[in-house]
Parts: sequence; structure tokens; C-alpha cells
Amino acid sequence: MLNPTLAARVMDSLLPESLFVKAGRMAAVFSKTLFFCSMTFVSMANDSPPKLESRMSHVQSFADLDLVASELAKGPVLPTDPLPQSLAEMTYDQHRMIRFRPERSFWLDEKRPYWLQTFHRGFVHKDQVQLYLLESLGLGVATQNSVRPRLVEFDKAHFKYEGDLKAGDLPADLGYAGVRFIGFFPGNPQYSEVASFVGASYFRAHSEKTVWGSSARGLAINCGLPKAEEFPVFRAFYVQQPKPGDLSLTFLALLDSESVAGAYQFVMTPGIEATTFDVTARLHFRKVPEKLGIAPLTSMWMWGDALAGPKGDHRPEVHDADGLLMKGGDGQWAWRSFYRQNYPSLVRYPFEKLAGFGVIQRDRNSEHYKDDEARYSERPSVWIEPQVPWEKGALELLELPAEHEGIDNVATWWVPDQKPVVGQPLDLKYRVSFFGGDPPEHQQAKVTAVDLVRESPKKFVFRVDLTGARLAEANPEKVNLELISIRCAITSQRIEKVSDQQWVLHLVAEPTGEGPLELIARLSDEGQPITERWSYLCPLEAPPVVLPPWRVQQNQQETSR
Repeated sequence: MLNPTLAARVMDSLLPESLFVKAGRMAAVFSKTLFFCSMTFVSMANDSPPKLESRMSHVQSFADLDLVASELAKGPVLPTDPLPQSLAEMTYDQHRMIRFRPERSFWLDEKRPYWLQTFHRGFVHKDQVQLYLLESLGLGVATQNSVRPRLVEFDKAHFKYEGDLKAGDLPADLGYAGVRFIGFFPGNPQYSEVASFVGASYFRAHSEKTVWGSSARGLAINCGLPKAEEFPVFRAFYVQQPKPGDLSLTFLALLDSESVAGAYQFVMTPGIEATTFDVTARLHFRKVPEKLGIAPLTSMWMWGDALAGPKGDHRPEVHDADGLLMKGGDGQWAWRSFYRQNYPSLVRYPFEKLAGFGVIQRDRNSEHYKDDEARYSERPSVWIEPQVPWEKGALELLELPAEHEGIDNVATWWVPDQKPVVGQPLDLKYRVSFFGGDPPEHQQAKVTAVDLVRESPKKFVFRVDLTGARLAEANPEKVNLELISIRCAITSQRIEKVSDQQWVLHLVAEPTGEGPLELIARLSDEGQPITERWSYLCPLEAPPVVLPPWRVQQNQQETSR
């Protein structure tokens, strides 16, 4: 029996025809602009209007920063100071030779729960970022007038230059590329890097039980379109000086780009299980963008379920996340397993109300990755939870071809149906969480593995593993399978009970169209869903998987020993 609501939503998740026609052109656009971008947006350099610079130097609160953003949005975009050639032409390895000196960390000697470090400009980090410390004036209870913003000027002495670059060759007003937060996790007296903000509006974090992985962004503009994406940039940070014993750290960020300026407030709380950011933002638009992507996330999926790795690489799976999890305003859950497409693939999932979404690293078994260095099994899921469910819009999922695991090739964001209006601020409040596995509130049975065998061009055999306590309460012979197939015909379907809490859905599909086949399935018992809604986009041919150059070199070195 087909769920009519499910069917209506699915029809809008069809891959747009234009993506098939323009796949080559889009691939060229995305490869040059999506993740390695050259910023040409607003700079708070010496050519900024004195009035604006004066306001920036007096920001003490989110309200103050919002006034700066509002004023900034009324004027034209100012150019960024170009990088010196020695920094602009750096390679990744050369940039790594510039290291922040830990002993120069801000607040290091003040016995405070958080320290700050900065990133050096160079390589792809072309943005010029200002850093202000909101220091207490010792007036007792914190008020708007009890802190003083102090600009942290660029200082070459903060860095150790271990390569060919000489500090004396750099301009004194170079500025920073971003900021790194050093803190502690509850119950652990050891300080460690908790979060970093560097590159456009990208940021990432981890909990004590996870490591670095997927990233979040402040905002995306004109994302997933057959033209260059616009990358808003966090141009300045204002970090509230923490008090001894503080469990959270509050800081502000000024965002700017060609279309929008905005004020952001982050309240960061590191945790053993989860590190969270409570985000408050107000956006002011210079012009209406073609597409607005709210709370964007980026991740990587190279191979894993249903796609084997290349010869010469022993690792069964290589990915930061294995799927997109969505929670509707009705409390129902949906899961989209990732797969690397042969072309840029953009899929829309419309919602009347969206209660949450995220890129989830569900498989936590280290034996499924066999990579003690990358530690993929410990990489965090990243979950977005609006303070109030967002209404009328769509989640978009972009999957790109990629040559190796060093390239983020998965991105997702929320696109509201209602366009922003110039002159009318847009307010956002949501939480970003970095943790291991699934959100604790997700109690429906989950898809834990997908296997695919292409027995012939006309016969695709799928195995979908389902796991969860809800299965123990149901009879596989009586449950209702809600199944939708797009560009394919289902020739066989069967549910197998492996144990009380583990079932397997067996499907055989025959492709009927030129594009990828799409499957959507959910199990219900007496009208109530007992599993999340699973969807899958499968190309007719498996994408090529090759060893990156460094892996080839590594294998050659190991063979010669």
C-alpha cells in the first residue's frame, strides 16, 4: 500500500533534467568554486569607511554587531586586500610549515577555561579576518558596558615559520585567516582543540568521544546552481573573555558577501558526548539571491556500502558520513544513504515543517574502515535543530564526483520557499551539534547497511539491513511495505527476519530509464511507521574509484622496503 503523502513528496525529489543535460558544465563549475574558492567580498581593511570601522571597534554585544551588519548592507561590497604572491601560491604542505606557537595562545596564562589561537593566511585561506577580544572591565555583573573590545593586531611572533617563507617578507597588517578554540571537556583537565573557524563561513568541532570530520557553514548563497557559488565570509570575530569555571564560550561573528551582511552569535558548549553551538543570527540583504541555503553542512563519501574501494586500498569504507538524516515537523524520520554519483546530483526533499537534519556517521565499527590514522569510525555526525521548526521549504542534497578523500563532495542545506526581502532582516535561531552516531531521540528502526549487486544492466539486487527495537514488536509477515520505485520496476521484494531486532529488505529492480534509479521504502505496522523512510539514488553504472597519487606513492614505498 502506497502512502499518498510520501508519494507526493517523492515526486519533488526527482533529479532535475537539467542536471543530466548540463552535467559536464556543472562539474567544471563546482570543481572550481565549491570548496576551493577565491574570496572577493568585503574586507574590513584600511579603506573601510571610518564610521563603519569605528562601530566595529566598539562592538560589545550582538545588538551592536547587528547595527554594524545593517550599516554594512547599505553600501557596496568592498574588495579584499590581495595576498602577497608568496602566500597566494603556497601549496598545502608549504602552508602547514607555518605553525601557531602554542605558548602565544590568548588567555593561556590566566587560568581560564578557554584559549584562542589564530590561523595564518595562505594557500586557499585568502580571507582577511579580524579578531577582537571582549575583555571584562571588572565591573561585577556582565552588562553591555562591562566589556571592552580589543583588536588583536597581526603579529608574526605568534607563528613559527619552518619553511622557506621568511616572516620579514610579510606585511605588518596581513591579518589572520581564522580562529581556533582550545578548551576542555567536562571531567577532563587536559586542554585540547575543540573547534575552528577558518575559510569563508566554515567551522567544525568535535566532542570528547569524536574526532574531526564533517563541517558546518554559517550560510550558503546560490548553492547547487549551474554557476559559481557565492561564499559568505566571517570577516570578524568578537570573543567574550571566559570566567574561571565557565562551561560555555560566547562569541560573535560578522558575516559578509556580495548579497548579504549578517550578525551571528555562537554559544559553544564542549561535551563528552556532544559539542553544541547555539546560534542566533540576523541577516541583512543587499540583494535577493537566486537561492539561500540556511545552516549548510559539508561532508565526504568516497566508498563504502554498495561501492568497493580501488585495488591497492585495503580499507572497506572511506567517508565522514554515510547518510542524510531528516526529521519532519510531524516527528517522522527519513534517511538518505549516500552514494558517489558520476555527475553533480542535486535532490530536493520538501517539508511543510522541518524539525532537524544532519549528516550522520552511523556506522561506528572500526573494522568497517580499517584506518587507525583517519579514524573514520570516530568522526562526528553534525545535526541542525531549529529552535522552532522551519516552515515551507526543502532540504537539498548535493553529491559531487571526487577524485580522493581530501575533497568534500557532499553538501546539504535548508532552502525556504519564501525569498528574503531587501530591507527586511531575516532572523535565525538553531543549534548545531557534533556527536557520535544518531540523535538520541531517533527511536525508529534504522537502515544500518546497504548492499548492491549489478548482476546485469537489467537486474540490480539490493539488500537493506534494518536494525532497531521497534522491529521486535512487529511481525514481518504482517507489516506493510511502503515502496516507491522511480526509473525502475521492482521484480522481487521480500522481508527477512534475521533476529528480533534485525530484519533485511531484499529488492530486485529493473532499470527502465536513462537516469539513475531511485528507491524509497518504509515499514509500518497497523498504520504506524516502525522504520525511518529510506531513500537511495543509484547510478546505472558504478562510478570509477581510483587510488590518489599519495596512496600510489605510499604503496610503492611499502613494496620497496
